[in-house]
Amino acid sequence: MFADQLRSANTEYEIYFLLTSYLESVPFTGSLNWSIPEHVTRLPLYDKADIRSRFDQLMLELDLASKRLDDESCAVIRDGVYVFGFALSRLNALHEQCGRRQNIVSSGLNARAA
Repeated sequence: MFADQLRSANTEYEIYFLLTSYLESVPFTGSLNWSIPEHVTRLPLYDKADIRSRFDQLMLELDLASKRLDDESCAVIRDGVYVFGFALSRLNALHEQCGRRQNIVSSGLNARAA
């Protein structure tokens, strides 16, 4: 569900909003035998580097849960990895689109000046 919404996000703000909603709605602690470090689930989200750091930590937690054969934790953490990974991918795509638009505008301005 979150990945589908992320797919249609057109701004960074939407992505951060959706990730915040995700973190507020998913129980990374409680019923799980292993809790995710607080810095992964803490709000607010700051920037792309922060999201990347949380994604990397989730990958480590998935590895640990997998080694413990903790299927319940693996399922929840894998979902987090998927959502954060998709958000990073979408942020990269938005940055690329923005860069292309800036290049087009710059090219047009340079052509007029010449």
